[in-house]
Amino acid sequence: MLKKIIYITDLSLPSNKAQAVHIFKLLDNSLKFLNKAILICPNLKKNVEKGFFKKYFNLHSNKNIEVKNVFRGIYLNSFLKRFIFGLKVGIQLRNEKSLIISRSLMSSFFLSLLKTNHFLEIHQEIKGLTKFLFLNLNFINSKYITKVIFISNNLSKFFNLKKNNFIVLHDACDLRDFKVKNKIRKNIKKIFYLGSFYKGRGIDVIRKLSRLTPEYDYYLYGLRDEKVSSSKNFKVYPIVSYSESIKLVKSADILLMPYQSKVSINSDNFNDDISKYISPLKMFEYLATGIPIISSDLKVLREILKNQKNSILIRNYTNPFAWKREIYNLSNNYTLRKFISKNSLATAARNSWEERFKKIYNLYQHNIKND
Repeated sequence: MLKKIIYITDLSLPSNKAQAVHIFKLLDNSLKFLNKAILICPNLKKNVEKGFFKKYFNLHSNKNIEVKNVFRGIYLNSFLKRFIFGLKVGIQLRNEKSLIISRSLMSSFFLSLLKTNHFLEIHQEIKGLTKFLFLNLNFINSKYITKVIFISNNLSKFFNLKKNNFIVLHDACDLRDFKVKNKIRKNIKKIFYLGSFYKGRGIDVIRKLSRLTPEYDYYLYGLRDEKVSSSKNFKVYPIVSYSESIKLVKSADILLMPYQSKVSINSDNFNDDISKYISPLKMFEYLATGIPIISSDLKVLREILKNQKNSILIRNYTNPFAWKREIYNLSNNYTLRKFISKNSLATAARNSWEERFKKIYNLYQHNIKND
């Protein structure tokens, strides 16, 4: 009987990236069904105090997630390092019979070479030599990959796999974190954005919007080293921990997702543009609050968001006047806000971490029976 899950990431820990929230929340919810969860990463950047991850990510299980690092000292995220990491992980997990999920492409490559069954999770298009290994040499269709897990339907189309070789599982939320006691308030005053300030996230749109609507206060959390400053009703704050963010977001009256047509994940350029494939973790956290969302109308977001039902979607999302109009419309329509809130919570319930893990678990069990 399955008792253990092993998750592989090439992300160094601790990390405040959404990927880290995704991993810890999935593993935390897996412990409702399993006895043990192990997370394998390249390295731990510093000595992590006992209970740090539990507090930082607001984990609920009484069972601990065991974090194992492969390297010691400074880890440079290069192709060679990822290759060595994947090789070491592959050898370490050779003949392992647990449920294995790899977010590391190189680990998946070596697990396949060493005939170890696993799931491969992909959140963006792949490039370079990695693309050659997985697409040109067809390792992505390895019989040792139980399923490829794509984060969105749009992303699955990029890889063009056979239907029985993959599953689409969007990001998710932990409903236990977002129990909103306060009802939708009659008057709108506070408008929030939580997330990165990288290019393509719409921070400039929010700044312009704040100037057009001085009667509202805008609160933005997620500043790292970007040169963005506060003004009278445009308040900018540093990035906060996941556990802090779930407390902050509950005081909002409207939540913004002003993604642009090109979205960067970690730099000032668009080498890693994810605008076609994203399934933002933030979107599900927003939905779980029941607070009305106003979002850019991107095709990939419409896989979850429905205009005038669980959100307001803006087609002309580069234009701050379009955002102003929708804010005023929501402000003057309390019934619509309540309707959106109700549907948001229902959408969140269908996209919980527990439900996401159950789908993976059932696929694993089905695969075991058919072996």
